[in-house]
Amino acid sequence: MNEAAARELIRDHLAWGGRDEARASRIYADDAVLEFPQGGERIRGKANIQAMRTAYPARLDFENLRTMGAGDVWVNQYTIRYDGRPSHVVGIMEFRDGLVVRETIYVSDSWEPPAWRAEWVEPIVPPAGQQT
Repeated sequence: MNEAAARELIRDHLAWGGRDEARASRIYADDAVLEFPQGGERIRGKANIQAMRTAYPARLDFENLRTMGAGDVWVNQYTIRYDGRPSHVVGIMEFRDGLVVRETIYVSDSWEPPAWRAEWVEPIVPPAGQQT
């Protein structure tokens, strides 16, 4: 997969996710598979992926933090805000013929860091005006 094309598809997908699921779903092949390992869920087919996301009961906002990859495998690190509440996400996209055929998404909520490790840790401070 051409790097510029992959990045543009991913950028468009995340820009329209939660706003226009038909447009956001253009990235998927008809036989795409979406997996959420933490929930033990698999969704087969572009139509089912789009229908699930269209029916989602919260307002979603996506903020792409980092995209890296080459060829047919791309990894995205982003924040999803569910009705304003942030979750941290890593998504792995596998392309075939210019479209995603498999996406695996790992979602994690934020937590308060434990005090016992404070001497080895520095806080990640988001840019001004950004909440994570």
